Parts: sequence; structure tokens; C-alpha cells
Amino acid sequence: MRDIRLLTAYLDSNVLFSASYIANSRFLNLWKLTGISPVTSPYAIAEVWRHIGQSAQGLRFEELIAATKMVSDADSGFVPESIQLAEKDRPILAAAIAASADYLITGDSNHFERLYGSVSGVRIISPSEFLGLYEDRILP
Repeated sequence: MRDIRLLTAYLDSNVLFSASYIANSRFLNLWKLTGISPVTSPYAIAEVWRHIGQSAQGLRFEELIAATKMVSDADSGFVPESIQLAEKDRPILAAAIAASADYLITGDSNHFERLYGSVSGVRIISPSEFLGLYEDRILP
């Protein structure tokens, strides 16, 4: 078996919401990847809870959170001043940077797409692109 470097993937609230919304969402594979540690922060979790409408989704969300490492919220000062980002999204990027995450996985193309690439050592990427890169790590 080849050596697999452990990667940390910070999950934005929209990824968490989407994964919990549909019982067979492709995004659930993010938790089935070997060598990938999914992480998120209280800020992202609170954002999801504000938008969950049905009890089945809430139960799936609770299961996902139990399988996700919690990192601390971080001061928006972690985000470089040169980065233009909606105020509500700065805590997401700040937490990913403060946690030294390898990736920030977000489906928010409206606010993050122009940042796809690397910011302060964190690679910002869509969930589909991330899964495409690491689908060979999906456990059966």
C-alpha cells in the first residue's frame, strides 16, 4: 500500500448543509476518504443550524458533526487584508487558516470562486473538484 499523507480539509457550512440535506449526497464521500481529516468550526455549524428545516436533515447533520473534528473559530485578522471577501465568509477562511488546513472546501462560488487557489497556505477548492482529486481514497 502506498504512503498517504494525512490532509486536513476544512468544510464550509454550505458543504455541511448539502451533505446533510440529501441522504445519498455525493458529498457524504468526504467522510469516507482515507487519509483526509474533515474539520469545521462552531461558526460554520451555527450557520447550518440556522438553515436546517427538516428533522431527518438535522439527524444526518448531527451524525456528520460527530464524525468531524472541531477547530476553533478564529479572528478575521488571520485573513490577509488584501483578500476581498464578504464579511460573513471571513470567519470561515480565518478558521481554515488558523487551523493550518490543507484545504478549504466550499461550494460558495459567488464569494470564494475568485479565491480558488491558495490563500495563506490553504487551498480553496469546490467539493466536486476535491472529490475528483481524491476519489481513489474513498473507502468501500
